[in-house]
Parts: sequence; C-alpha cells; structure tokens
Amino acid sequence: LQELSDGVVMFEALSEISPDHFDPSTIARDLGSNWALKANNLRKLLRNLETYYHEVLNKTTDFEHLSSTISSIARSGGSDDGGETDEAIASFVELITAAAVTCPDKGKFVGWIMNMTENNQFQMKSIIQSSLSRVEDLDEDDDDGEEMDGSNAPGSEHNSAIDFMSDDDGGDDEMSGLFRDAISQFN
Repeated sequence: LQELSDGVVMFEALSEISPDHFDPSTIARDLGSNWALKANNLRKLLRNLETYYHEVLNKTTDFEHLSSTISSIARSGGSDDGGETDEAIASFVELITAAAVTCPDKGKFVGWIMNMTENNQFQMKSIIQSSLSRVEDLDEDDDDGEEMDGSNAPGSEHNSAIDFMSDDDGGDDEMSGLFRDAISQFN
C-alpha cells in the first residue's frame, strides 16, 4: 500500500478512466519522504475524483471523510500494518474501482477484471460491491453542502480491498498490473 500513499499511481490509473479530469502531468513525482507534497497530490486526486463523480457519473459519496484522512496517509506512507491509514487508502482504491466500472468506457475495465484469475475476479467482485454500496446518486437539489448521513463512511468493509492488495496469491500483482498498465501509457 505504500506505493499508493503519494497518489501518483492512483492518479495514473484515473487518467486511464478520464484523461480530461486526471492529467498526470499536474502532480508532483519523486516525492521521497516529503509528506506535504504527498498530501497535495492526494488532495488534488480527491478534488478531481469528486468533480468526476459529480459531473460525469452523477454520483457522490462521503468525500469529506476521505479528505480528513489525507494527512495521515501522507505522513505514514501507508505503513500502519492494516490500520486506519490502510483503510483510507483502500477507500481511495474502491472509489477508483467504482469509477472504472461505471464510467462511459467501463467495458475496457470490466474486460481487465474478466482476464484476472477466477479467485481474483471473486475478490474484485467483493471490492466492487463494497465500493458501489458507498456511492449514491447525486441529489442535484441539495446544493447547500450538507454532508451525507455517514452511512457510506469508510470502515472495516474495506478489508476486502486491503486483503486483495496485499494478498500473496497474485492479487497484488494483478492489481498492481492494472495500475502499471495505466503508468505504461505515459512512458
């Protein structure tokens, strides 16, 4: 999960979904241990993800809660051994997964999932179900900025995403492969 804590790989993956909303040339790279730059990347990622969800997918979730986790993700680097930071990173991954399987070009991403091993497809199905359960239709009449009721706030339901990303049977390789495919487009 450490390689996701600076937002670069997640931004690259999202650029595959919507290059107009996620231009990877606009984020900092080679950040080392500079947690402030990592936090800036994650804030930009979340801001763009929220815009994409609202404008393209006409969906929303508890972006406010995710925003409150950015500093801890950037400071710890995703190295808290399965704790709150890992769950927060898993929340980002779930939102990216939900965006991939609901975007206008979803066939491409569903195809990638269908090419995974059967076990990893099952795990991805669990991640997708969890992520889609946290997303709801955007209520365009509610422009007063009220927060959602918290029922979609991240919690222990992210264990499937954490387990998949740290699984020793190839899930990590296949998930990393999806992110690597996104990165390879820019090399």
